[in-house]
Amino acid sequence: MAISLALLCGCNGLLPISRSSSTTDTARSPAHCAPIFYKPVGAPNPHQIELHGPGLVLGGGGTDVNGEFVWIHDTIVGSHDRRGGDLVVLRATGNNDYDRYIYRLAPYHSVRTLLLPTCSSSETLTEAAAIVAKSSAVFFAGGDQADYVIWKDTPIQSAVQEVYGEGGVVGGTSAGEAILGDYVFNALHDNRRDATTLNAVRHPYERLIRFTYHFLHFAPVDDAITDMHFVTRNRFGRTAVFMARQIADGRVRRRPTVVLGIGVDEASGFVIDKHGIGALLLQYKGGSAFLIRGGPALQLTDGEPFVSSKLTVTKLSRQGQTFDFNTWCGSEPTYDVTVDGRRPLREIYSPRDPYEPPAHARIPKC
Repeated sequence: MAISLALLCGCNGLLPISRSSSTTDTARSPAHCAPIFYKPVGAPNPHQIELHGPGLVLGGGGTDVNGEFVWIHDTIVGSHDRRGGDLVVLRATGNNDYDRYIYRLAPYHSVRTLLLPTCSSSETLTEAAAIVAKSSAVFFAGGDQADYVIWKDTPIQSAVQEVYGEGGVVGGTSAGEAILGDYVFNALHDNRRDATTLNAVRHPYERLIRFTYHFLHFAPVDDAITDMHFVTRNRFGRTAVFMARQIADGRVRRRPTVVLGIGVDEASGFVIDKHGIGALLLQYKGGSAFLIRGGPALQLTDGEPFVSSKLTVTKLSRQGQTFDFNTWCGSEPTYDVTVDGRRPLREIYSPRDPYEPPAHARIPKC
């Protein structure tokens, strides 16, 4: 996969923005609930170009990866140096601090943020969707995926899907990444506590664990669920539960029945091109991405701890490493992990550390 030097180094002398996955902002308060359509940085009006995607960006949260935004530009424009492409940042909380940061990373035509709090009216969403529909790329900021899935069956959902369908790029970081899989853990009930690995493997059908379906559809991540802050917050176990739930709940179409989990850590981005080839991009030393394939669980019953069957894991940890979503294969360290929620927390994984390939890890021939 050809990746430019500027993209690989995440350079241009700009410091990335470090963010939390849970943004607190006055926009969340009803007393201050006001949508804001920030003015574009760059050209005031969008300019239609021939798009060279589509592409998908899965950001793991925390520190943003400069190379993601360079890749977005290069993918939609078809050139590293040519100015073009209008990127829209969608968010429900926060501000427009992305705009100048992204615009300075690559020669975009324009970058602008649309702040759409959960109180936004249908008229506001329709107006915002009209702006999105004229864009070349859409990027969902971090925050809370519950604030995004409420856009299901609205013009925003349709406009974002249209951008991808026309050859544009759609991406997101943290909560914005979590909504891009086929199955979406929607966080609608975790306003008081997070759905952690510990409670997920102990209680796989607890009220916190709920999903949204048929939100956005991107062919490379059919039958996949995405998760973020993966190593930092020890989310392997909860992702294993999320995966097994899709099979048990009859949501998986693929035969034989298997589901894919995509776990991206902080300071890491996973970009998927129009050919279905994903590549890891890192900021500074970065983190990693995990591609997990699994079948039906050995035990998945309401009121009982979760016990997985064998999960096959491919770990990407170096800049530019790739994974083929057409064959679900990557020529990188691959190994098997099981999760047993009946054991003490420190012993639920076998091998004990699911984030490090064991000495006997294999390298598949893809």
